[in-house]
Amino acid sequence: MDSLNVIQFDVFKPYTSLIHAFSTRQGGYSNDPYQTLNLGLTSGDNPETVQKNRETFFNFLSITQDRLVLPVQIHSDNIQIVDAPGFVNNCDALIAQTSNLYLTIQTADCFPIFIFEPMTPTIAIIHSGWKGAALNIAGKTIQKMENDLNIDLHNLLVAIGPGIQMENFKVDNPVYRQFNSKYFVPDGPGHYKMNLQQVIYDQLVAAGLREEQIEQNRDCTYDKEKLYYSYRRDGQKSGRMMGVIGLRSK
Repeated sequence: MDSLNVIQFDVFKPYTSLIHAFSTRQGGYSNDPYQTLNLGLTSGDNPETVQKNRETFFNFLSITQDRLVLPVQIHSDNIQIVDAPGFVNNCDALIAQTSNLYLTIQTADCFPIFIFEPMTPTIAIIHSGWKGAALNIAGKTIQKMENDLNIDLHNLLVAIGPGIQMENFKVDNPVYRQFNSKYFVPDGPGHYKMNLQQVIYDQLVAAGLREEQIEQNRDCTYDKEKLYYSYRRDGQKSGRMMGVIGLRSK
């Protein structure tokens, strides 16, 4: 087993009560082609091995799995405010103000978005691929935090984690027609390369955030095969990374 390797974000580091991480594929027990820290139970990997990987990841973060919120993701704009652990059906964004509750999402090219508002405090996490971006799930989550919880947007801190970058994200006309053409470069007749991360960033800004509130990880999940899973690259044999965010009570 190689060493566990997780991604964290500078924008959140001043807040010692905030627990956050995005897993990589390094540091687990899965065999090829899922080598090694596959956290996806529906990926085709051995479920017992995936559970062992999850234990490794969450033990590293000192999180007990009975405090996890686990959405059943469907590439939607469904957003839920939660106050208890467990599964949330048909959901791609979670918001919470409860301590010792850890919000999760899974990805393998889509972008994980982590949100923290330290004054209340409030946390959120979003799963956004192109379908979620076409529905503006990032912007709608910000709006829900403002409208339903009276969050002051000036206090929000956001991190966009690793995802598939423009050079490797090739789409066709049905996707192209759902976005502004500025996010694409031509890649042959009826085909384009899409800058999905820029779409998400612009949606956050349009929702009321400033540039200095948003940290972006520019890693490409497709390119960095030793570090990340990629559904575009590996297809049905792709594992899953997991993002998690939560507030530890003092």
